[in-house]
Formats: sequence, C-alpha cells, structure tokens
Amino acid sequence: MPMPTNAVISDPLSVSSEEMLAMFSLVYESLLSIDDRGQLVPELAENWTSDETGCVWTFKLRQQAKWHDTGATVKAADVVATFQRIVSLGTETYYSFVTEKVLSMAEGTEGSLTVTMKEPGLASLYALTFPVMRGGTAEENGTPVGTGAYQVTAASDSTVRLRANSAWWKQVPYIDSIMFYAKDSNDIALASFEAGQLDLVPTSSLSVGRYREEGVTNVLDVMTQTAEVMLVNYANEELRNAGLRKAIACAIDRSHIITNVYMNRAQASDVPVAPDSWLYESKSKLYDYNTTNALSLFAEAGWKDTDEDGYLEKDGTYDTELTLRLLVNDSTDSARKSAAEMIAQQLDAIGIHVELMTAGYALGDDASEYLSKIVKKEFDLALIGFNLSRDCDLRPYIAVGGAKNYGGYSNAALEQLAKNVATAADETTMRDAAAELELRFAEELPFITLYFRLNSILYSADIQGISGAREPDIMRTAEKWYLLSE
Repeated sequence: MPMPTNAVISDPLSVSSEEMLAMFSLVYESLLSIDDRGQLVPELAENWTSDETGCVWTFKLRQQAKWHDTGATVKAADVVATFQRIVSLGTETYYSFVTEKVLSMAEGTEGSLTVTMKEPGLASLYALTFPVMRGGTAEENGTPVGTGAYQVTAASDSTVRLRANSAWWKQVPYIDSIMFYAKDSNDIALASFEAGQLDLVPTSSLSVGRYREEGVTNVLDVMTQTAEVMLVNYANEELRNAGLRKAIACAIDRSHIITNVYMNRAQASDVPVAPDSWLYESKSKLYDYNTTNALSLFAEAGWKDTDEDGYLEKDGTYDTELTLRLLVNDSTDSARKSAAEMIAQQLDAIGIHVELMTAGYALGDDASEYLSKIVKKEFDLALIGFNLSRDCDLRPYIAVGGAKNYGGYSNAALEQLAKNVATAADETTMRDAAAELELRFAEELPFITLYFRLNSILYSADIQGISGAREPDIMRTAEKWYLLSE
C-alpha cells in the first residue's frame, strides 16, 4: 500500500492523509469505533453507561487489549493522557473535534474511565474515536506501538512493515504482513499499482475505473462524508422563499451531473446525511429532476415566462427576469467547477439567468478569494463541499451563528430539531429525531444538498474479503481480508 513521503510515522495524532489514517488504524485502537452504517461499536471500551444527566459516562476497558511490545494491559491513564495531548495540540491535529465534545477525562474506580461531555446525548460519544497511545505520547524509539490488529516491525522514511498481531483480542488477521511504501502523490501510487509495485491504493480519482480488469484488478467505490451542496444567500429576498429553493432543486439534473462529471462516483441525496447511514431517512428524497414540477413551483413563487422569451419574470411583469450569481472555486476541484457549469446550463434552460463566478482557492488558505466571497456573501448560490461528521450534528450548518452557516439561514424550529438529534439519550431516540430533522430539512431546504462523493479502493483481485469498506476508516475489517493461494 502507499503512504505519503515525509509522513510522521511515529505519531498517529499527526495524521494528515487518508493513507496514514489507514496505516494507523491497523496499529492503534480507539475507545469506540464506527461501523459501516455509522453506528458506534465497542473497541477498547467493552461497555459504557451514563449518569442521570447524560453528560458523565463510565467506560469499562477491555482487559484483553494489550500493548504490542510488552503485553501490558491498556489503562485508563493512557486514554486520559492521549486526550490531554489532543487538547494541547489544539487545531494542529486531525482529532481536534474531540475537544468540541469532551469536557474532561479522569481515571475512575477499579480501572474504569470517566468521561464528562459538554452536553448530554449519545452523539457526543462519536468524539471517542481517536487512537489511544501509551502514555499519550509517541514512542521514544520512533516505532509506533499500539494495541491493534497489526504491529510495526520496521519503519523508515520510505517503508513501514506491519505484521499480524497474534495476541490481538479480536481475531488474528488472515493476511500476515502489510508493507507501506512512500509515494510522492496519489497519481504516482496509481502508476505504481499499474506497474505491479503496489497491491492496494485508496484514491479519489474519478478515472480509476480504467484500471478495472476482470480477474486481475478490482475497484470498490466507498461512501465518503463529503457532501456537495449549493449554498443559498438569505440576503437575497427572493431566495428566502422555500418554494423557490424547491423549484431550483427540481431543476437540477443531478443524475446527469453524477454520470458525466463524476463518472458515477457520487450518490444523490436531498439531505446532508449520507445515504448509507443508519440515521438516513429515505422519505427525505423529494427532489428528483422534474422540469414540470420546477416550473409549477416557480409559478407558485411568482415567477413565470410571461413574455415567452424563455426566461422567468416576476408577477406577470415583462422587465424583471430572475438572475442569480453562482459562485464556485476554480483551483482545487475541477469536477466541482464542471458541475457548476452544468448547473448553470440547466438553470438557464428552465428560464433563470445565471452569472457563473469563479474565484481562486487553495486548501488551507483562509484568505483565498473564494472564501472571502463566501464570508462576505458575494453570491446568490455557491457550490461548496462539506465534510460532515458521522454523528449527524447539523447545527454548525443551520444554527444562527453556526461556523458553517455561510448563507445566514435562521429557523429556530429546525435548529431545535438538530439539537434533539445531538442530545438524544439512546439509539432509538436519536434515530427518530434524525428522521424528523431530515424530513423538515427537506421541506425547508436551508441549502440544497446535491450528492455525496464516492472515493475508491483499487486493489489486486488476489485480495479477497474486502467488503463494507467506507471512508474514513477503509481498513476497519482488514482482519477478515485474505489472499488467494495457488
């Protein structure tokens, strides 16, 4: 498998790429993990209970979980120390989301762990999916030591070798050894696969299908948490009309975009909850492409083609045509830009003048032109990607003052429904609350959800048992994978 060049191999809290997430997930374990449907399942924590407030949780740690090198049992002190280090790293770690939910951790009685959350609810436990390190720090010799399915036997800047952990508490993996080789880019990793130098490559390449060869190579598409959405600027009085937003949603042919832009590596959704999630409500699917419905909704909102020139006018007038500015970045995602161009054509075809605006953006550049226009609300509609959390907490995107509520949406009732999901005490309550939220979201359309992106795993057909893989933890069931033998 590939790994990035110059990766920090000794510290899982320094992870900054999908490849390193994959490697570290084989070596380290978390208190809890998330299964393919997005539900919490036990890992280092054997079981857990909450107090009457729903904020304080007590975890019993798995006594069979042992450190690779010494065979010593994982202690609550290791979890506490790892959490404290995450706190000290702040935004410099991928796992900074932990501090948004967890207030404190402490060793409990009889080796238990006590975790106090900032608010009650099962959803807060999704923050407990960080890798637990011995003493909370990297090993002095630079070789990672965890409790997971594989242990590191050799590590350098160019290669890392993993061997199956024969003492793992769960199941000894069928594949005995996995090697990671440093590659400068995903394109080079794909070329290395084609040359027979690698056996498995995770990729977001839309053209990965060209590598598929019956009986030789397989391509497995995997769901991600990246939702492509169309922001709505509520400073535009017309767009405050939910009927108009629904009309726009019906006027967009997402299937055509998914096929022709994303090479079928996306899945349509009308709500910002992944379609494979246990929290997804299928009844929220309301906006299939339908120009008849779209024109009817436009008419209800006061927009008709009065003069029959092909464009919609307001309230029977002849001089007020519907014009919208559609913003997209032009530097980091060529597919998104192509999708914006296609959406502009589709909206124009139904009678909306679209001014397509492009702006520069570089990953991590908070001062980019694109983000500046988003923050200043210099758009009517804007295409953007949201990397959503798996706990279904939509408050950052719809709540007043939410960090990602870029359009300025405000609806106290919908915000309360989002809070109900976040603070639900158990799975049944959370599932019911999520269904109510999604159905209301689909009716309100604070923003227009288009589709979720799919990534892929390209791998040799000799590898068997790969199923149910999902971002971000594509190696979650690696112990069940096996190799065909001659």
